[in-house]
Amino acid sequence: MSDEQPSRIGSMFGPYHLKRLLGRGGMGEVYEAEHTIKEWTVAVKLMSDQFSQDPVFRERMKREARIAGGLQEPHVVPIHEYGEIDGKMFMEMRLVEGTDLESLLKRFGPLTAPRAVAIISQIASALDAAHAAGVMHRDVKPPNILVTRDDFAYLVDFGIASATTDEKLTQLGTAVGTWKYMAPERFSNGEVTYRADIYALACVLYECLTGAPPYRADSAGVLVNAHMSSPVPKPSAARSNVPKGLDAVIARGMAKSAEDRYASAGDLAAAAHDALSDPDQDHAVDILRRSREATLPGTVEMSATAPPAPTTPPAPSPSAGPRSGRMPPPPRGTRPAATGAARHRVCRCHNTFPAPPRGARDPRPSVNATRGRSSAPSRWWSFSSSAEWAFSLPPSPIRPRLRPTRYRPSGSAPCCSTPWI
Repeated sequence: MSDEQPSRIGSMFGPYHLKRLLGRGGMGEVYEAEHTIKEWTVAVKLMSDQFSQDPVFRERMKREARIAGGLQEPHVVPIHEYGEIDGKMFMEMRLVEGTDLESLLKRFGPLTAPRAVAIISQIASALDAAHAAGVMHRDVKPPNILVTRDDFAYLVDFGIASATTDEKLTQLGTAVGTWKYMAPERFSNGEVTYRADIYALACVLYECLTGAPPYRADSAGVLVNAHMSSPVPKPSAARSNVPKGLDAVIARGMAKSAEDRYASAGDLAAAAHDALSDPDQDHAVDILRRSREATLPGTVEMSATAPPAPTTPPAPSPSAGPRSGRMPPPPRGTRPAATGAARHRVCRCHNTFPAPPRGARDPRPSVNATRGRSSAPSRWWSFSSSAEWAFSLPPSPIRPRLRPTRYRPSGSAPCCSTPWI
């Protein structure tokens, strides 16, 4: 999509009033939007017409929604709904008030070591959750990390994430991922495991500490060769105020052989924390505490210790089927029942789930889920052409299943929308 394409600000897209353009790229646009049925403000990702008709990229967007929707991890931006309207693929997600890490570094320069470690620790938590689900992110980089004013960090854009068995998307080769942060095995015919994400996370940590990626080159060939054969640079050599202990952390995280890297992203984060001085460790813990208290009300106060190392995620088995989007069934009594009528009404959702993080405008609708019946619709809508919600998110304790919903053409039966609850 070219920059010459006019903005849709002020227009309607299905039930969404597009209020502000948040970002524009080659694949589409992201808008701040008001859902006029649910009456909440969200971010809506619109895929360009070109990619909306491309089966590979349609699958990519479906994958992102299924994966992010299935991960019960506070550092992954929740996906509410996704589907197609008038032939255009879209995704509704929480609107996060913050900036991406790349813009933050460009504006303010390198981060202090405690702040860098605190942010990386949060992204490591998101990665470990994905790896435990058998999913590799495959595009960990500063533009895909959102940071709020309280330093709460989110990992976004699971559009090119894959399970080991996924062949269709991996055949895109260099069309996916970003070379500045790609592990050496990504450029060869060798097996690529979740430790490629750990390599990328170490690259991001290096950039947080120094303000620049570990390898810089004018040509792709030189950059690829650097990842495959050049020594791992020391962040303390680039900036004298970086603790020397972090040199070893970066070196192991960016080891040329995947087996020589940390066993999990959490292990890398814990090692980075241990490499800080005692005062800096206290500062990093304080940043994490304040970010969680500001964003996740009611969280237990953290102790002034290193982040706990998570259980090592198992390497995805080549024989295992894709697990992205599959989650265990929720505990009994945590998912409201839904009748067929619920698919054809503008429902109000029961106030039974955790409040959204502060700083993310994601007000919950209300629902009367007694005996599985929805309340009467507050308003009917009809659209100029039909659009079907073709997909559904997996059930979970805090994200009940999205039922397929159909928008009907003008003049037909009332259109409908099933809320995310």
